[in-house]
Amino acid sequence: MTDTRPRPGTRPDADVVQDLAGADWITHPDWAGPEPGWATPTLRTMINCDQPPVRAQLTIVGLGVWVAHLNGRPVSADVLEPGSSEFTRRVAARRYPVGELITAGRNEFVLQLGEGSAHVRRAPNRYTKLVGRRVAPRARVSIVLDFADGSSRRIVSGTDWQARLGPTALSHWYGGEDYDAGLEPAGWLTSQGSADDGWDTAVVVGDAGTDPQPWTRRTPPTRVQELFEPAARWSVGEVEVVDFGRNLAGREVIRLDPGIPAGTRIELRPAEYLAADGTVDQHSTGSPIVDTYTTADPPHPSGAAPREPVSWRPQFGYHGFRYLQIQAFGPDGAPTPTEGVAVQAERLMTDDRPVGSFGCSDPTLSGIHTMVRNAIQSNLYSVPTDCPHREKLGWLEQLHLVIDPLTRSFDVADHLADMITHMADAQTADGLIPSITPELVVFDHPTHIGDDHGFRDDVNWGSAIWQLPWALYRTYGDLAPARAAWEPGLAYLRYLQGIAGDGLLDHGLADWITLDDSTPRVLVANYGLISMLDVGVRLAEVLGHEDERRRLAETAGRLRRLLADDQIRETDGGPRIGSGSQASLALMIDLGGVLSATQQQHAEQELVELLHRGGGRITVGEIGLPALVRVLTRLGEHELIRTMVSRTDVPGYGQMLAAGYTALAEHWTGAASRKSANHFMLGYIDRWLTGSIGGLEQAPGDVGWRRAVVAIAPLAGLDRAQHDYDGPSGRWALEWQRDGDTVRLRITVPPGAEAEIVTPAGFRDAAADRHRWTVGPGDQVIDFVEIVTA
Repeated sequence: MTDTRPRPGTRPDADVVQDLAGADWITHPDWAGPEPGWATPTLRTMINCDQPPVRAQLTIVGLGVWVAHLNGRPVSADVLEPGSSEFTRRVAARRYPVGELITAGRNEFVLQLGEGSAHVRRAPNRYTKLVGRRVAPRARVSIVLDFADGSSRRIVSGTDWQARLGPTALSHWYGGEDYDAGLEPAGWLTSQGSADDGWDTAVVVGDAGTDPQPWTRRTPPTRVQELFEPAARWSVGEVEVVDFGRNLAGREVIRLDPGIPAGTRIELRPAEYLAADGTVDQHSTGSPIVDTYTTADPPHPSGAAPREPVSWRPQFGYHGFRYLQIQAFGPDGAPTPTEGVAVQAERLMTDDRPVGSFGCSDPTLSGIHTMVRNAIQSNLYSVPTDCPHREKLGWLEQLHLVIDPLTRSFDVADHLADMITHMADAQTADGLIPSITPELVVFDHPTHIGDDHGFRDDVNWGSAIWQLPWALYRTYGDLAPARAAWEPGLAYLRYLQGIAGDGLLDHGLADWITLDDSTPRVLVANYGLISMLDVGVRLAEVLGHEDERRRLAETAGRLRRLLADDQIRETDGGPRIGSGSQASLALMIDLGGVLSATQQQHAEQELVELLHRGGGRITVGEIGLPALVRVLTRLGEHELIRTMVSRTDVPGYGQMLAAGYTALAEHWTGAASRKSANHFMLGYIDRWLTGSIGGLEQAPGDVGWRRAVVAIAPLAGLDRAQHDYDGPSGRWALEWQRDGDTVRLRITVPPGAEAEIVTPAGFRDAAADRHRWTVGPGDQVIDFVEIVTA
């Protein structure tokens, strides 16, 4: 079935189209066929100029990862370009001013291509999560030169360009890279340019008019954000292991002493865990993942200056790791010492602007915030990912479930707006929004829940098509993503209603990664569906679709009644809701409009008692967690939440911290499960940290952070807390400190905004004994005095 529906954002940028007019898709001849080898294609063209240009612009559309140099210098600090997309449909075009890199005379432009996520094959002796051969490495390029005399010159990719197989002998998105410096041509990536021998004629592949179209991406580029030195280094037999002190996403950088013989192979194995013997354990990341670098003997004429150390880093991929295992093999293949190998780690991330910070006097709470932030950083790439190693896939649910920690940590307005385009591109002809977007792999095998398509089709994932643009509108005041998502969202609803018919939806992953699998799947599925309908009602209202607003509201009401009939059973002890699990109670309370007032009161009391009986042990999964935290926060159960998140003797955040985690684990059980140690899907708890301990929440009904609610929770024994947020309306800053029975709050409200101050429970406002009042822009200092009763 051919899908002919119009899709948002499909029109290429007019300037990019003009730039690339006449440019062909080109590659190396070996990569024009169906079964290329593993050595990566490299393209080049020579630019001869009588005079240096006053301006020059480079435009590249490359598949799957490209690295460009002019006269031996990188054209930009961006890495891992062009990022992920539905590669058969679109690919991000990147434009760079390069006038300063071009001189009078001979100039060499070199473009190296790797396979990236666009062309994943099963590599020999390498971990391969999936096979997805979308489009093989190729590029369209234009270079426009403007000269002082008013003349211009355009250089576009075609058969007059040259190609060779580069020194990267293998580039695998999951399994790592092999680089052989002995394959570098003389003058490789230097200002003098490479020798002319060994270059073939580039070949044209595909059709520039019908192949993946150029797209102007809004997401910031991926760049090096931090450089980490080893925190510790030790030897285990013939290998060395480095600990960088933090689980991060990025790549290793090696620096080799010039005395290391040519033909020496350095093997580098990244990992999140250590085995019992102190070597790396790649169980959580996939195995084997290995980068290799083989040394060459560079020219060193007699009498020349001493040779400089050689530096190398992978160019076409990245890893999630804390530890790096190093082993060296001499030219004869025998192990050799690694003393001449120095290593560092570059943390990579999209260049989203940091906007918030949080800290408090409780090291556990501050540590949880750090784990959440580190996990978010590790998964902010062109498409936000689930983990930076084993999968690197764009699972959708975390984007809206963890939207507040995302937006309170980084300015992701442009980044997440692009996800609407990716979701629309991935939408199937019958309306399904796949759980992974872009859908680089189809996970349609049976799940442990017994569903035959849960990993691909779950409303708590697919509803991101409306949940995400609504959150972007509330946070940033931007309706463009909502307009783009409206029709795809309606098509997705028709798909879901086709499955449910006149009844309830009953498929999907239920409360994913729960510790109590009794929560009915039908409850979790319809929580997601009704929540999507509720958001659709709000979107329809702001977009002016009154007929659709009424229809969506009626459908949501009908499903609430059906859900109540299906999941509430009256007993002698009161209503039995779902299975009576934490998630059953939290989801039904959080959804609203399902329980009667009496049932709601009973459910809230039962939830709190259930948690107390379990000593605050968390049993909810990923879907139930935000609902649980929201309900307990609304009930003022902050001490209970602190107990839940601080326990070190049961699975949860406190246990992760106690086990030495520096980023959030994929599962509550942490090290016991040996699953990924760098997921942010359990990061919703950071909203409680910034919103209750830090004390800053966006006001209900507000758009663009013009109004906020300041309601701090000064927990017993907590001496101080701080939170600032540089939001769309300006900088909000809160800091409170306890001195005896007085808590002093200092707040800064940005110009044009206002804050409603709420006196904490158990305290009184020292100035006027007020419970709620509003303050305008500027700095405020407020004292709350604890109420001590006999």
